[in-house]
Amino acid sequence: MGLRMANRRGLVLITWVFFGFSGSLLSGAAPVEIQVAMEPGAPITAPQEWAKMLGKLGLERVQIRSQRPNELPEITAEETVGSSHIKVVAILSRRNELVLPDRRFKPHDLTALRDYFEKLPLTAAEGNAPRGKFALTDAQFQSVFGELSTPIDFSTVGLTRLELVQRLGKSFSTPVERNNSTDELLSDSQLVIEMRGMAAGTALALALREKGMALKPEKLLGEPLQIRLVRYDRDIETWPVGWQSQASPRQLAPRLFEYLNIEIDGYSLAKALEALKPRLEVPVLMDQWILKREGIEPGEVQVKLPHGRTYLKKAVDRILSQARLQGELRVDELGQPFYWVTQFGKDSLHAE
Repeated sequence: MGLRMANRRGLVLITWVFFGFSGSLLSGAAPVEIQVAMEPGAPITAPQEWAKMLGKLGLERVQIRSQRPNELPEITAEETVGSSHIKVVAILSRRNELVLPDRRFKPHDLTALRDYFEKLPLTAAEGNAPRGKFALTDAQFQSVFGELSTPIDFSTVGLTRLELVQRLGKSFSTPVERNNSTDELLSDSQLVIEMRGMAAGTALALALREKGMALKPEKLLGEPLQIRLVRYDRDIETWPVGWQSQASPRQLAPRLFEYLNIEIDGYSLAKALEALKPRLEVPVLMDQWILKREGIEPGEVQVKLPHGRTYLKKAVDRILSQARLQGELRVDELGQPFYWVTQFGKDSLHAE
């Protein structure tokens, strides 16, 4: 152990350095070293207090020094030939808390701090893995996608959204996280749409969206993978109502591209879509959240289409446009097609 003091342009830098610790907390795991950067105004006794505490954790190296400008907590895993090494930068705050990227510890939190550093070699390696959608690794995303590909084998008509979530959640190995306020919101009305046979992910995203809510797969460092119910926020990536298919629209729904003679007069949009339903051969799912927000009532909007020969999709798109709506062919997690009707924009993106 040593204490070094230096004066640089009038700023006193204090560095406590501890060497000679053997290995890491976990046998065979990557060794861990930590630099504790003292925030201006930290208690004068804090360096010695934290040096003593960190010295009990079996870390490879502990250094306590002054904080550099704009320095933030950070954990990095460095890989070299045949070995790996974990470097931690923590901030010692003026409130005498040890601030790490995802946790804060007080001087009496020795047990929790020991547990944190015991898990760190595993979580640091996890944190360095390549990330994709929802900040998940490919394996994590495929795990969630597999869960949400579960087909619904029961009638959804008459169920509350909470009952739908609870019933589907029992079949998932990934926990679905809720709270009292979301439970109350999801219990106030019953579903009127039949989603039997649909994949769970698309069905849940559809049911939740009408209430301004969404699904968010999440994997926090050191925590298990989970699926959270969250309030919709355009800046947060959430599970979509369906996906873009690798197959062409004509392959997915060939009947939509068949030519026929069509005339529509004296119908509301809702009745016109209902009349066309037997020919469509794909479900038409309406974005009820957008409809409510924009004040669009499909049962009240009158639509017309003069007599002529056209293909079915074009006819549907033309009557949707009379209600300021658009449609898009999508698939659920099982690859089953449906026609999603919404008003595309920042709050209703095209399928990925």
